[in-house]
Amino acid sequence: MFSRNLLPMEGLTCSKGRILRLLPFAAGLLLLLIYLTNFNLPQFHQLNAQQSGTENEEKELHRNKFGNSSESVNSVDRNDREKCDSSKFQIKHLHTAFQDCVTKNEDILLKRYLEGWAELQKFINALGIIFGFISDEVSNKMKIISKHQQGVHGREYVSMQSMIDYELANNVVNFKELPSDRLESGCRTLLRLHRALRWLQLFLNKLRISSENDSMSVIGADSYHQSLGKHHGWFVQRAAGIAFLALPTRSDFLHILCVEDSKETKDKLWNAVNVIGRVYNITQHMYERYDMLALP
Repeated sequence: MFSRNLLPMEGLTCSKGRILRLLPFAAGLLLLLIYLTNFNLPQFHQLNAQQSGTENEEKELHRNKFGNSSESVNSVDRNDREKCDSSKFQIKHLHTAFQDCVTKNEDILLKRYLEGWAELQKFINALGIIFGFISDEVSNKMKIISKHQQGVHGREYVSMQSMIDYELANNVVNFKELPSDRLESGCRTLLRLHRALRWLQLFLNKLRISSENDSMSVIGADSYHQSLGKHHGWFVQRAAGIAFLALPTRSDFLHILCVEDSKETKDKLWNAVNVIGRVYNITQHMYERYDMLALP
C-alpha cells in the first residue's frame, strides 16, 4: 500500500520542475558514458592489434632485404590492396554506383542508387559503433525502397521519376501525416536518404581539403550541422555531437578510404564528391519540382 503522507500538489509541481531541468544534464551524461565506453570495445583492441601486426610485418620486410627491392615494394602494395576487400568500404565502388545511377535524361536509377548507399553505409560503420544510430536508419530506409521494388508494383520503382509519378497518381504519398496502414512511401523514404547524402558529401569534401592538423571531429560536426542536423531533434543532435568526438584520426581515414597517399586521397575524394553532388542536385531539383522537400 502507498503511504497516506502524500506531498501537496505544489511540492509535486516543484519536484517535476527540478526533474525536467535535470533531464538535459542526465541525457548528456548518458551520452558521455557511451562515448567513453566506446573506446573499450573489442573492435578498438582488434584495430590496435592489427596496426601492431602491420608494423611488425613492415619491420620484418625491412630486415629481409636480400631479394630484389622492387619485388618487396610490390609485395607490400599487394598486401595493402588485399585489405580492401568487398566487406570494407571502397571509394571506387561508391563512385561507380553513383555515376551509373544517373541516366542520360537526368533521372536516377534506384537500384544503382541503393548500391551506392550500401557502400556509404560501410563508410558510416567504419566511423565507429557509436554511429550505429545513423547506420540503422539508413539500413531501414534502404529496406523500405527494396520492398517496394520487390512488390507487386515493383516496375514503378525502377527510377526516381517513375516512383514519383506512380506514388503521386495513386495517392501513396501522404503530405500531412505518416501512413499507418501501409508501407511508407518511397518518396518520403528516399528524401531521408537524400538529406543524409548531403551530409556525407560535405564531410568527404571537407576531408579532401583538410590538412594533417585539422580535427576530424570538427569536420564531421560542421558537415552534420550544415545538413542532416537541421532535420533532427534535440536528443539526436546531442547524440551526434558526442559521436563526432569519437571520430578516427585523419590517418585512420586514409585506411578507411583504402588509399596510398595524399594525392590519391584528394583525387579519389574529388571524383566521389563530384558524382555524389550530381546525384544530390538532380534529386533536389526533382523534389523541388513536386514540392516534396518537406514531406513529414
